[in-house]
This record gives sequence, C-alpha cells and structure tokens, in this order.
Amino acid sequence: ATGIALAGNLFGVTSQLLTLVPEDTVAASGLDTYFPRGDFKRCREESYSFLVPKEWVADTTVALAKAQQNVKPMDFEMKRRTKPASLPDSAYGPPGNLNKRGFSEQGDTNVSVIVSSNLRDFSLRETLGSPKSAAETFLRLSLAPEGSGKTATLLNAEEDTTRSVYQFEYDIDRGQKGPPLRAISVIAARNSDTLITLTVIAPKEDWGELKYARKLRRIAESFRTMKAVK
Repeated sequence: ATGIALAGNLFGVTSQLLTLVPEDTVAASGLDTYFPRGDFKRCREESYSFLVPKEWVADTTVALAKAQQNVKPMDFEMKRRTKPASLPDSAYGPPGNLNKRGFSEQGDTNVSVIVSSNLRDFSLRETLGSPKSAAETFLRLSLAPEGSGKTATLLNAEEDTTRSVYQFEYDIDRGQKGPPLRAISVIAARNSDTLITLTVIAPKEDWGELKYARKLRRIAESFRTMKAVK
C-alpha cells in the first residue's frame, strides 16, 4: 500500500509520510522535488537547491527565456553596471501572480536565483569582505543606486558558516513606484568561479503576519549550494 501511495501521492499520503523522515534524508533522495514534504517542495538545480511553498509555481517566463536564448551571467563585480542584469536562473511565486497563459505579471512576492559564473578566484570573505560590508555595497550599487528613486535600509547581515553563505535582510522604499518591500538575500560562492544569489521578497506589510513571515524565512534558510561533480 505504501508503494502505491509513493507512486501517486494518493490523497497526499506521500507528502504526509515524508514529514516523518528527516529533512536532510528526504532532500538527499530527491523525493521532495516530486512530492511536497509538509507545506514545502524543493527546487533542485545543478548548483543549488531551496524550498518553496507547495502552492507556489515556477515563472514560465524564465523557463521559456532560458530555453530560447543563451543568457549571459549577471555582472556582480563591485561596480556600477551599465548593462541590464541577467534573467534569473529560476523563479517562483504565488499562482495569483501569473496570468492565464502562465506568464508572470511581476507580482511583488517571489523568490528568484541569479547565477553569476566565470569569476576568478572568487570567495565571499576575500572578494566581498565582511557580511555587513558586502550587504551595504550590494544595496548601494545593485538595489538602490543613486538616481533610482529607491532607498534601501539594511536590517541585518550575517554569515552562516554551516551553509557557507552570507545572508542579508533589508527594506526597499520605492517611493511612488509601489509599496515598500522587505527582502532576504542569500549569497554563496561555488568552486571559486561562481556566485549564486537567492532573494525572497514580499511587500513589507506582509512580513508583519508572523505565520507568513516564517514561510518566507524558511525559503531563505533552506538554500544550499550543490557540490560540483568531477
């Protein structure tokens, strides 16, 4: 009977069974990429993985664009960019943010991942400095540069040595362009030549609802890089 349930997640039985298994074990098996484990499912790419709420959906625009063109990596050097940032490597959001054709309508609540490759001798500490220094530079040059009409306020910056990442939490005031936002960005170095940045963002007001805020934080906390296969 268990085998049948695992094959089809009949009545959500598989998802419930997976909650009885340690998360690391489920993640290693890859089962949570097919069946939600509790309230979350896993997005797994070649170089990283993270959890998203089980009701969230992939951004079709990103998937189609990746299939149709070769996307150049985002230039994340600590200087002003004169070219537009690259398309995210992956993006998810609540289904209400997609239209009937499955395309994103730029909802303010989402999670996205940018992969910047072909860097040289890259590391978080040596290249970007301390978490606070890296966060302040990131906000000043990438998120709220001079003349953008946006103001970014850093709330917290820390290093998670268990995951080998920097994590930043910050507010973005967009003035007349929209309601203020709150976001968490997690950045990680991989193989000394790749920077991976996950950002989960939502209207600041929504973070005031504790249950929903825990869901958003869980996304950021679940982010992991994957070891390269030699």
